[in-house]
Amino acid sequence: ASEQSVAQLEEEKKHLEFMASVKKYDDNQEHEENLEKSRSDPVVELFPEDESEERQNMSPTPANQFANHANAGYEIPARLRTLHNLVIQYASQGRYEVAVPLCKQALEDLEKTSGHDHPDVATMLNILALVYRDQNKYKEAANLLNDALAIREKTLGENHPAVAATLNNLAVLYGKRGKYKDAEPLCKRALEIRENVLGKNHPDVAKQLNNLALLCQNQTKYEEVEIYYQRALEIYEMKLGPDDPNVAKTKNNLASCYLKQGKYKEAEVLYKQVLTRAHEREFGTINGENKPIWQVAEEREENKLKNRENTPYGEYGGWHKAAKVDSPTVTVTLKNLGALYRRQGKYEAADTLEDCALRSKKEALDLAKQSKVAKILGVPEGIGGGGGGRQKMKDSDKDDDESVRRTPKQ
Repeated sequence: ASEQSVAQLEEEKKHLEFMASVKKYDDNQEHEENLEKSRSDPVVELFPEDESEERQNMSPTPANQFANHANAGYEIPARLRTLHNLVIQYASQGRYEVAVPLCKQALEDLEKTSGHDHPDVATMLNILALVYRDQNKYKEAANLLNDALAIREKTLGENHPAVAATLNNLAVLYGKRGKYKDAEPLCKRALEIRENVLGKNHPDVAKQLNNLALLCQNQTKYEEVEIYYQRALEIYEMKLGPDDPNVAKTKNNLASCYLKQGKYKEAEVLYKQVLTRAHEREFGTINGENKPIWQVAEEREENKLKNRENTPYGEYGGWHKAAKVDSPTVTVTLKNLGALYRRQGKYEAADTLEDCALRSKKEALDLAKQSKVAKILGVPEGIGGGGGGRQKMKDSDKDDDESVRRTPKQ
């Protein structure tokens, strides 16, 4: 019994050391990334809001798909698009002393020329609310969003997509403050509007289902959570395809729900699906010679149990370094499945996945630093042997800017 106790303590110590080493890279990465990412709120990562939708609606590029279905015909003026981009630029730099007065001045001018009950005023209220939210001024942000909601309902109609976006922003705000019961009906109403306007199988409906599932999960309504996540997963796979990053993210979300209920086998299946698909996208069909990392990990566990010597791990360490996948989601999946293996006493398998996750994180950080140095020195990306790898990483990072914050973490 004493020997077993000592062995258990040693395994726990190794796991703590691993987590500490991961944190070291997290800290380095936070220091290296731009100010907007270093200020990212973990609650925002878990609970995406419609800020991106607001930005897309006001972007000079064509509006997102749901705008095509809107029959109210409201289009945000160019002057507000320009002002919005300027405010976001200042806010992302943490220069709220410039961003807030800009919003307030624009709001005052709009109310003088158009009156308070005008869609443009609601848009500016939304922008100011998001700036306040970034400053953790939740009460002020909630007041502005409620005002914007009332204006949009009055001027655009209660079933307009812009109303759904404001409802969702308000639900996110309540969720960040732990007011899940207040947020849930707002989220459900936003879902109903989107289903009516866009159809029940639109990707924006799936996004709303994800938000609603998270709210229910925080209230331990696991049966509802499973239904919402499974439906969101079906929509993403049907409309965006099995390789869309949202598919892997939603599978991670659903696995998290399973873990909270002790459904470890179901969670394990989902984690393996994510890693298998990532492997197939980069290395082709799975066979006896071409195995996904989780299968390698389990073989190493089996060899350890049979007192067989494992082959050096180095050849597997960076298996998905160049994988054309949403890398942060895959790294999170590696860590989650590793933690699940450890819970099951499969320590060799857990070490294998955790080491892979750590190496991948370090490689991503090293590549980012190399790219920065190259830019400072004025060296073209393609020069110096590693150009191809860096270009792949940049492509992945570009996708991650829009999606990493939505990745749940265990």
